[in-house]
Amino acid sequence: MSKLNKLALPYFIWMTLLVLIPTILILILSLSNLDIYTLGSFTFNLDAFSIFSRPEVQVAAKNSIRLSLAATAICFLIGYPVAYYLANIKSSNKTFFVSLLIIPVWSNMLLRIIAWEKLFFPKSILNMFGLSFDLIGTDTAILIGMTSMYLPFMVLPIYSVLEKMDKSLIEAAKDLGANNIKTFFKVILPLSLTGVVSGTIMTFLPSMTAFALPERLSGGKTLLIGNIIEDYFMKTANINAGSLISIILMVIIIFLFILIIKFDKEGETLI
Repeated sequence: MSKLNKLALPYFIWMTLLVLIPTILILILSLSNLDIYTLGSFTFNLDAFSIFSRPEVQVAAKNSIRLSLAATAICFLIGYPVAYYLANIKSSNKTFFVSLLIIPVWSNMLLRIIAWEKLFFPKSILNMFGLSFDLIGTDTAILIGMTSMYLPFMVLPIYSVLEKMDKSLIEAAKDLGANNIKTFFKVILPLSLTGVVSGTIMTFLPSMTAFALPERLSGGKTLLIGNIIEDYFMKTANINAGSLISIILMVIIIFLFILIIKFDKEGETLI
């Protein structure tokens, strides 16, 4: 065994214990009637697929797609200008500004969600400033929460691409008579699509699978697909159906990450 393989062995052991084995178990649960609590009879079947005919699952899926798409669009509209500004700012404090964007991600997400929840009640600390919101239970509260949580995941990939973009291409476009708007849409935006795709996927996926955020900010009124999974595992003990939804989401995530890699490789040839 080579030295490199010996160094990688602990990594493979932990990945097997913490990722591979649980994934195989979830796959088996999604395609069988196995009950991990009683370890009773075991037969492969597709009974869990019947959950997709349930109204609550259909509503949760629609809510997840609708709200996650809206949150992703908002993050893009806010995040692209922020990333563009950070990439082009000529300041010795650029690293500091980028750090300000990353620091909130280091704090506990649940604490940030609860902070928004407190502000969205009519009686909050904002009353001291003559402000009052009653947003708990609305889509607006969920969208504000999603945007604040996942905005850095949109900004950073776009910033990374814009930062290493060959600026001579922009200068060449302007020398050929293109104005700022045409330069942006013909040169800058196409060359930054790799970052846009990465940011979109990294924002869309956690938004679609969130469960703590809609639970707290909607007061339990709006269910997302993450809430359905939590309910099946923690409340109704329908682990087979919860496992099936989890596996489907895993497949979607893998597909989207392959898409990211594809765009990243194409981007490297363009930049």
